[in-house]
Amino acid sequence: MRAIVTGGTGFIGSHLVEALVARGDDVLCVGRDVGVNDVGRLAPLLEGADVVFHLAGRNHARSRALLYALNTDGTACVVRAAALHGAAAPHVVFASSIAAVGPCRDVRALSPDSSPAPVSGYGRSKILAEAVLHAFADRVPTTIVRLPSVYGPRDRGLFKLFRLIQRGVALTIGSWDREVSLIHISDLVQGLLVASARRPEPSGRIYYLAHPEPVTWRAFARAAGEALGRDPLLVSVPIRMARAVALALETVAALQHTSTSLNRERVLEIAQERWVCDPSRAITELRFTPRITIAQGIPETVAWYRDARWL
Repeated sequence: MRAIVTGGTGFIGSHLVEALVARGDDVLCVGRDVGVNDVGRLAPLLEGADVVFHLAGRNHARSRALLYALNTDGTACVVRAAALHGAAAPHVVFASSIAAVGPCRDVRALSPDSSPAPVSGYGRSKILAEAVLHAFADRVPTTIVRLPSVYGPRDRGLFKLFRLIQRGVALTIGSWDREVSLIHISDLVQGLLVASARRPEPSGRIYYLAHPEPVTWRAFARAAGEALGRDPLLVSVPIRMARAVALALETVAALQHTSTSLNRERVLEIAQERWVCDPSRAITELRFTPRITIAQGIPETVAWYRDARWL
């Protein structure tokens, strides 16, 4: 099989590329800053491809325009390039986000049919990207997978939490008992592979890829502490204080013409009580089989961080 992976050098993309190569696929990586927004450059690269894993994206940028330029407009370019191949258009598997729908509004987990109510520019850029795929669904076979927080070897996002815990302390915004869905990178790669295994029917089908058992951040921090041999002090930063810090970071970033991963919208996302999704459609229809609990995945992740001398 010939596979194209946009964002193939990132955390998720690098693991996916390894899995594709290991099974003997012909793989081409397209960097997010090298052609994803250029239909003319993309179209020839997609010729003869069976599947395009569109993973390239940003979760923060120095302006909202830049965020939409890659997450929404870049996705439009990918599906437009695929559509140019007519009946031979490759299957596009798009990595969206739970942020596209927003947090849980009640005790029910988010399902593929939940009404979108994103609370951040990142989430809005992703739900608009999904709309683009739906608009092209009659010309390009597409599958949308919404992802929660992903952890595992090479992850730099949650690594910050691991590093703090190693020092004996951990910080969060709001309650440590906030409930979330998570997925280990190995389970996610398996989910992406099964999502691409056949032409979708109907095109544009939406799935959540997550472990079916949600966890609290308290449980995650305690498991990380056990793997690191620490009993961390869990510190909760008040939301109002976090917003003030985020505003200061945004101001500094604007003066330096850069971006900050902690802005006021990110504070709003973090502080939500439940980001829990239901992967049952993927389990039933795709034969997605998430296996790795945090009791297994966290020690493995810590071992990798240590071997790589990150910790």
